[in-house]
Amino acid sequence: MQWTNGANQWLDALSSADPTPGGGAAAAIAGAMGCSLLLMAARTTFKRKATPEDNRQTLEHHISKLSGLLSELKSLAQQDAQAYQSYLSAAKLPKTDPARPSALQDALWQAACVPADTATACKKVLLQLEQIAPLIDKIILSDVSCARHLLTGAVACCVENIRANAAYVTQPERAEKLQKLVQSLL
Repeated sequence: MQWTNGANQWLDALSSADPTPGGGAAAAIAGAMGCSLLLMAARTTFKRKATPEDNRQTLEHHISKLSGLLSELKSLAQQDAQAYQSYLSAAKLPKTDPARPSALQDALWQAACVPADTATACKKVLLQLEQIAPLIDKIILSDVSCARHLLTGAVACCVENIRANAAYVTQPERAEKLQKLVQSLL
């Protein structure tokens, strides 16, 4: 099974002493796994001969949307690691550098925005899940349940990441936006 090589590389990177990938990237990957499971269930149901044509059309529409969300979640995993790297770079600026405070605040803001985007994407997948779950073949409904758990867990992880970064955001308007965002995600 060739796919295990990529999975092993990901897990090795996540378990290393390096700060990236971290929780935000893991949340995006969990969301991507949930989306992937839902896509698999939809595609499997779509190709079954017993699936009514009306259901196929509906599934085809949702498969297209889910494919786009999967691409977005994959990208967000990388964006999360990049956002944290930006923060690390800003933190390495000399404390006497007048650009440092602004660079740190911008990096913290970005480090909070990426998990917010991830949570939003996961919520969109969950909406798709609710719409197509009744159409999914009963034999693979457990995969849909697993997808729901992964997506819900990913949103919870994103909220933790937003809170962790928001605690250090000193700009009142940004801090307020992050607080409202957390409330909307809960």
